[in-house]
Amino acid sequence: MKTIKGSAFLTLLVMVLVISTGCSHDNNDPVNPPAAATITISGKNLVLAGGQPFILRGINYPIIDEGLPTLGSPARYKFKIDEAAKTGANAIRIQWYTNGTHWLDDTADGAPGTVDGLLNNGTLSNIIGYCYEKGMIPILVIQNTVCKSDWNYFNTVALPWWQKPAVIDLINKHKKYLIANIACEFGDVEWAADPVAAKAVFKSNYIQAVQRLRNAGITIPLMIDAPDCGTSSSALAAVAKDILNADPGKNIIFSAHTYWANYANTAAAVKAKLDEINNTGTCFVFGEVGNWQDGNVCCAYDISNLYRIVLGEACNRGIGWLAWAYTQDCCKPREMTTNGEFSTLTPYGNDIINNTTYGLRSAGSCAALPLPR
Repeated sequence: MKTIKGSAFLTLLVMVLVISTGCSHDNNDPVNPPAAATITISGKNLVLAGGQPFILRGINYPIIDEGLPTLGSPARYKFKIDEAAKTGANAIRIQWYTNGTHWLDDTADGAPGTVDGLLNNGTLSNIIGYCYEKGMIPILVIQNTVCKSDWNYFNTVALPWWQKPAVIDLINKHKKYLIANIACEFGDVEWAADPVAAKAVFKSNYIQAVQRLRNAGITIPLMIDAPDCGTSSSALAAVAKDILNADPGKNIIFSAHTYWANYANTAAAVKAKLDEINNTGTCFVFGEVGNWQDGNVCCAYDISNLYRIVLGEACNRGIGWLAWAYTQDCCKPREMTTNGEFSTLTPYGNDIINNTTYGLRSAGSCAALPLPR
């Protein structure tokens, strides 16, 4: 038998090692596919960057409304996020504002440019990263669009915020796990004078918005709220596939807010709405679920029985949800805690966390499953 010696043997050994190790990282390997760079959407399902299907179950935390006493201190905002993580939430929706549209920009607690400053100095980025570190998928939402319907405002104020260099940098830093909720509760459809025309305008503007953000290099999932203060799930369901198909990345989550006192206020009506959502074949979540609904004033309608029906039916269908609100709400009975510390849970907060049917920590298969690490 002829033997191989010296440099020839080493060359052959290197070739064998390259070939054998290269196979396990083959991008065409069906057994071990490469990890995605972002969260992705597959049909109705959200899929983590590591490839695991995942259901978002968590909270809304408008931490910005605590102002500089919290946001001005890394130790303080980390403490508050630690407390929020005790709820068992695996997702956290973080409210933010464009420059000059939040009280923090123009009161004694801040100064003009304070909100933008908290973006530019890395505070918002640090909050997002720390939320993920504590086991919660961060969902960043622009909040100063609530119940507005001026599409010029949408296209010249809300949408350009996402295209700012500082925001693009933030997104790229956290793109493995971040979700961008473009505009909270924007647009009228059923509440418009001509709902058919308004629905077409809603669809057209959101298609253009999605394409603008993709052209800006944003590849993470985009969350789109239902119109009519977030409540009209039917209007959103009617256009969801068209908006999804217009997205080059096919990476969209649709979100309805279940303040349904005058929309779907019986068990049968809730089931019908959720069946309608499921029939779209798209990924839906309930971005806000609460026990009270606002009207002309905060806490106008008690919907304590309704939210329980919604969460029970959402569990049956594998639809994700986010409770409003962990703290900092104008409607005090709708706060999960009185001051953002877990020791101050309200009756509502205790139910969201410990209810044995749908609670974040106590509901068995309907609980918030932890993020895989």
